[in-house]
Amino acid sequence: MEQSALVEEVGHRLARAGLRWTAGRREVVAIFESAQAPLSMQDLQDRAREARVPLSSLYRIVSDLVAANVLVRLEFEEGFARFELVEELAKHHHHLVCVECGTVEDFEGPGLPDLEQAVDDAMRSIARRHRFAVRNHRLDFFGTCATCTGA
Repeated sequence: MEQSALVEEVGHRLARAGLRWTAGRREVVAIFESAQAPLSMQDLQDRAREARVPLSSLYRIVSDLVAANVLVRLEFEEGFARFELVEELAKHHHHLVCVECGTVEDFEGPGLPDLEQAVDDAMRSIARRHRFAVRNHRLDFFGTCATCTGA
């Protein structure tokens, strides 16, 4: 999403949630906008420190952004949570999750349109069969990253 459109949409979402578009929230959204993968709270703390966002406010800011449907909490394994912009505010993508070191990498690329079409077809079929209204989907691959395999 274009920067100005993102700022405008986040502003609308915050207003609907009764929240203001504060400097701290702007900095946190900017951190997520520039992220190449979902961020753990530790990753976010490191980046927030550089951006001069008070750590005492960071958890509240994240909680507010999740409540306003700006960020989504992703849980890949028990006790292993990361955050990223909701799909409507970012490009549609999927994740590669290393079960050894916990790194998460966003991916999209060659063959993905075929993958997306197959997933969409399956999703529509399942939805019809179960009379279920699907809003979106998430596809994560779990395995071992190149660093952990030594490749």
